[in-house]
Amino acid sequence: MKNQLFELLSMTSGLPVSSISQDAHLAKDLGLDSLDTIDLVLQMEDQFHIAIPDEDYEKLQTVGQIEQYLSAKQLASA
Repeated sequence: MKNQLFELLSMTSGLPVSSISQDAHLAKDLGLDSLDTIDLVLQMEDQFHIAIPDEDYEKLQTVGQIEQYLSAKQLASA
């Protein structure tokens, strides 16, 4: 899951995977705007077969937060 997430982040931000860290902020460090973030969320929903409600978007500000969120979602659906 982590590798898939980092690949998605790399494709969305245009940055190499090696430059993306756990504490990277989507807007400040990866340069994603609100439309990029929505696109990323839609890609994560498709890739990981989960639903991410609009109200949860605010919780997903850093790579680490996204990783924790996805792990919790996958555990809940298991």
